[in-house]
Amino acid sequence: KDLERKKRLHEYRVAARREKRLRKSDEKKQRKLNATILRRMTRNPDKYNKNAERNRMRDIQGERRRIHDAALKQIQQLAALHDPSGNDFNIGPVVEQDDGSIVTAESIRKRQEREAAKAIAGPTSLAHDEVAPGKDQNPIARSESFLSQSKLKKPSKAQQRRQAAFQPYAPPPKPRIPEGIPTPSGEENWLELWDLTDEQIERRILQAKRRKATERKALRIKQQSGKTERREARDEKRKIYRDIKLIWKSIKEDQVIERTRLKAAEDEESKKIAVEINNVERRIALDLCGTLGFTVANTPGAEDIKPRALGMRGKEVDFDAIQAGDRPGNVVSKKRKRVDLGEVAVRAHESLVPVRDDGNAADNEDFIQFAVDRGQDHEVLNYNHKLRRKLRRALDGAQVQKEMLVRQRTLEYLEGNGVAAPVELTTSAKPINVRGVRILENGATETAKQERLRARVELAEFNLASRELRRQAKQCAIEAGLRKHAALTGRLPLKSISANESSLPPHITASAAAVPALIAPPHNKRDAHVDALDDRSGESSLESHDAREGVEKALRASVD
Repeated sequence: KDLERKKRLHEYRVAARREKRLRKSDEKKQRKLNATILRRMTRNPDKYNKNAERNRMRDIQGERRRIHDAALKQIQQLAALHDPSGNDFNIGPVVEQDDGSIVTAESIRKRQEREAAKAIAGPTSLAHDEVAPGKDQNPIARSESFLSQSKLKKPSKAQQRRQAAFQPYAPPPKPRIPEGIPTPSGEENWLELWDLTDEQIERRILQAKRRKATERKALRIKQQSGKTERREARDEKRKIYRDIKLIWKSIKEDQVIERTRLKAAEDEESKKIAVEINNVERRIALDLCGTLGFTVANTPGAEDIKPRALGMRGKEVDFDAIQAGDRPGNVVSKKRKRVDLGEVAVRAHESLVPVRDDGNAADNEDFIQFAVDRGQDHEVLNYNHKLRRKLRRALDGAQVQKEMLVRQRTLEYLEGNGVAAPVELTTSAKPINVRGVRILENGATETAKQERLRARVELAEFNLASRELRRQAKQCAIEAGLRKHAALTGRLPLKSISANESSLPPHITASAAAVPALIAPPHNKRDAHVDALDDRSGESSLESHDAREGVEKALRASVD
């Protein structure tokens, strides 16, 4: 029940606050509407203000104070030239400082007194046994210290100046200008305005307001007069910059397409090279096994390994009737080969058939008859490209398993005779393809550190070129906007700008095309791989020959 009561009271308070907030908002809207209706009825543009009289007197007092300050400053300037003591001008002594400003001796004395008082007071700090307010105190003492600090808080400097301006103002003694001393030329004689009445000062304030309003209106008319021209110039500038960015976008898209193509080509080349390297390693290992007397034909269990095509459940394939073709991923039939009929002579399908002697024939002469049923001894295998690749993979897999079995038998033989196995027999059976590794010009692979350094250098070059391109594009767009504005305002003939609108500046497009993209240079990766493969195959052949000799010596020594 207590929780329900608290919840009900909370909802009531929230609803009351919402109701009060809405009521005050409605009252404010109604007051604003009433004031608007009243101004329209009385044709008085000034809003109602209950402190209008107070504000009017404050404006008059502030204007009078500004007049007195300006007059005193003007008289002090004259006194510094003619009488620094100020007696002839009915003011105190004045002093000209090093920076050329004129100040009174009284202001200098007051400033020195303030500085001396600050030096005597020194930095404000707490005593050793005194506790800072708000720290290590109980909550009651902390709240009391907070309230005392909030009461003693000083207003800001701007608030102090505002309050001082609203205080009653005691005008200083009226200065004078001795005879024969002219007022500064080009300046208003503020001393003549010293004794203006409140009505005159109020009229002066109204004139200043009207003058400022007229200036604002003239400025607004001047700004609106060239608004159309400036807007068209701005649109021209944006159009030029947008066109340049579209050129950059097309170039970037072409570069992305080229980068994708190069990457795909590099991946394909790396696959082919890995397969070639693996074939060379397999051939070297098989030759070494053959040197020791182990081949696929004489290895037990090799003939039991049959190809097995994946994903062909329920379908039987006679692998004995097909064999691997010359091209990768191709299989051909062992029994029949495809014959191109275009290369077969036409007379190969001709045969002489004698005609029986009957009464209908005019004479017993021979005629040529084409044998349609003969000469068609070729057969197209009913395999599509996917099936051919699948069967080729099955054949290759079976061959690799046979070779690995031969290697295993050879390694067991060497281990039984206590001979170390050559490195050629421990190579991988599958191609090892390392993707994303760049091949340098000397055929070596690029390290991770070299790749990071290259990417950093390419990015720095790209950023520098892009920054320069943006600067040129902005400069070009600004110039186009200025030309457009000058042509619309009549300071430039329209023919010149129409010629410039036809196309973009050539240096922009040329520099855009020269942006170094983050694309690797088109290096002939296959050539480098093939050179390395040739060197490796040559070295491997020499190493395999040395390995054979070493294995033969070790076997002879073990037999002896």
